[in-house]
Amino acid sequence: MRKLLLFFGLLMLSQSNLYGQCTTTNATSCVCEDGTANCLLLPDITASWKGISNNGYIEYPQTGAGTNYAGQGPDDGRLRVSGSTPNIGHGSFTVRGQDANGNRTFLCGNDTVFNVPASGAFTCPNGYQNPKQLITQRIYKKDGNAMTYVDQYAGSVTYHPSHGHNHVDDWAVMTLRIPTSDPNPLSWPIVGTGAKIGFCLMDYGQCGSAGSTYDGHCRDDNTVYLGGNTLHNVDFPNWNLGGGNYNCSVIEQGISSGWTDVYGKHLDGMWINVPPNTCNGDYYIVLEVDKNNIFLEENDNNNFTAVPVTLTMQHPAGTPQAPIISSNNSNNLCEGQTITLTATAGTSFLWSTGDTTQSITVSQAGSYTCEVTNFCGTNTSNPFIVNNVIPNPPSTIGDTVCFSGIAQLSANASGNVTWYDENGLYVGTGSTFTTPTISASTTYFVQNTDTYADTSNAEPFTNGIGGGGYVNSEQYEVFNSYINSTLSSVLVYAQSAGSVTIQLQDETGGVLATTTATVPAGSSRVNLNFAIPIDSNLRLVGKNITTGTGLYRNNNSGTYPYDMTGVLSIVGASAGASYYYYFYDWEILRQNSTCSSELVPVTAVVSTCAGLAENTPFKNSIKVAPNPSNGQFNVQFQTGYSGEIYAEMYNLVGEKVYTTNLNHHEGMNSFSVNTSNLSKGVYMFTLVFEGKNYTSRLIIN
Repeated sequence: MRKLLLFFGLLMLSQSNLYGQCTTTNATSCVCEDGTANCLLLPDITASWKGISNNGYIEYPQTGAGTNYAGQGPDDGRLRVSGSTPNIGHGSFTVRGQDANGNRTFLCGNDTVFNVPASGAFTCPNGYQNPKQLITQRIYKKDGNAMTYVDQYAGSVTYHPSHGHNHVDDWAVMTLRIPTSDPNPLSWPIVGTGAKIGFCLMDYGQCGSAGSTYDGHCRDDNTVYLGGNTLHNVDFPNWNLGGGNYNCSVIEQGISSGWTDVYGKHLDGMWINVPPNTCNGDYYIVLEVDKNNIFLEENDNNNFTAVPVTLTMQHPAGTPQAPIISSNNSNNLCEGQTITLTATAGTSFLWSTGDTTQSITVSQAGSYTCEVTNFCGTNTSNPFIVNNVIPNPPSTIGDTVCFSGIAQLSANASGNVTWYDENGLYVGTGSTFTTPTISASTTYFVQNTDTYADTSNAEPFTNGIGGGGYVNSEQYEVFNSYINSTLSSVLVYAQSAGSVTIQLQDETGGVLATTTATVPAGSSRVNLNFAIPIDSNLRLVGKNITTGTGLYRNNNSGTYPYDMTGVLSIVGASAGASYYYYFYDWEILRQNSTCSSELVPVTAVVSTCAGLAENTPFKNSIKVAPNPSNGQFNVQFQTGYSGEIYAEMYNLVGEKVYTTNLNHHEGMNSFSVNTSNLSKGVYMFTLVFEGKNYTSRLIIN
């Protein structure tokens, strides 16, 4: 939506003005928003309240909901929601996975790979497991009767093998909120959040006419429930610009002007995760489109809607449920910094500090609680402990160089070491720092940064949740991850010593991480250190089990979900909701935080090095040739570091007749000298290095 000024290409299309049309190749009858003859024909994406309110949501209880859609896991604690996103703008909403030359661009972690051929599988050269394909937004431009377009980078897509097409990332996000007196629904307290949905953008249905299938989805204002004037096809001056044929192509997707895309509540990922401590009551579903303002549009302020919903399958209203306090930066407070604490959503809040907002900013260590009033009544949270941490400064060793050269500085620290120059600019990391060539004493600064993390364990903690036995088949647990975290280790029970391969997979079986571990008979902990992304229906898989009759699993005793509030939820097993397979007491490392020490100065000293003995290797490396010469000759020498050497010439009565500075580098150096303007005779040619003079007799004839 942001109106970016830089476009990576402007591509002209040949046009025909024989027909009065408004198409992607002919702008003859296209209408600009401002009434001019030359403009960008921008889309305007909205979120339809009718798409949600008209049988567009289903609520499920926290337990016993069952798996209602194949491959999507149990619906326990879910509020499934349909989304409809009409384009009411003057232009089409077009996104492309290829540039004008038919090439693709991928994001591999922090690396961008350009000019990838249009077809075929892609693997990140740096080994990154989940590449994102960058996309462009195509914006059509009316120049009188001629139609041109501009393409600009706008977000990314992910290929989903199970669906067979690309999904546009960061397209829409759904939240469950408690309404307040604030007229802006985006400011209301958030109870639960749905994962950011990746849409396959397509022309699903027309804005139509009165009584048609999607009558009422398209409105001039969808931000107010039951508000806005209905728009039909005839109300769009450029209706169908885009062609009305966008689908899930890997090359081009979109929504034409006067069309809507609908993503039903039955589809994978179309749900809000309702927290287990939620009580029945009157809430709102809020749907935001392009929350991160990636795409260019006519109106940036109409990309949301809010629809009332009454929950009836959670805890009965008034049932005491303890609020949860979460932190934006673990529970470790760096000296001189602050962290933000946020309580479970409600209509009123009373913190132990006396604050009355849902979130507070704290700058001191201590114990914090919050009393929250919501549909569960008025209840107080468990204490949230904030720790004060002060990293130790690094110990340092400076260095001294003679006259000029490179210094080696070092530091010893408990964490990561970062180096800065005297202006505070970053210059490097690591326990040692090599300065550039310096000719004057220079002070650098070094800092230690320690990393802190919270470790929590997810239920079930042991295999004592019910009956079971040992099996060696390939099976897995299904779970949803709400934050980026690390699965440090799991507890397993082996019938005898052997090995097991444990994999982290996405919902399609794509391997995100894997390890093979040797385990003893009985219970043991397996170290994994798997990086867990934010995603739904992830799998923790046990395979290639060689421990006798296998690893222990529970049967007919799984009681899903096993929730770690705000972190993850284990929602089911590959063999059915009554089973629990292999992996217990998940050790989760989450919400990493860092604190940095004070800056410690380290000086690289440049000295005259008085009393320094002659540098014999340097002296022996000096060669002046030809000698005698006509005044043009070469001087050659070898040094152990970079810097400056002074070259001087004197006549036999001691007068200096020539001088220059030679910028040398480590190793062998060779310079040309021209003194042909000097009279014929005998001269003394001197190199001044490390405060010592190295003199050669030179004849000019």
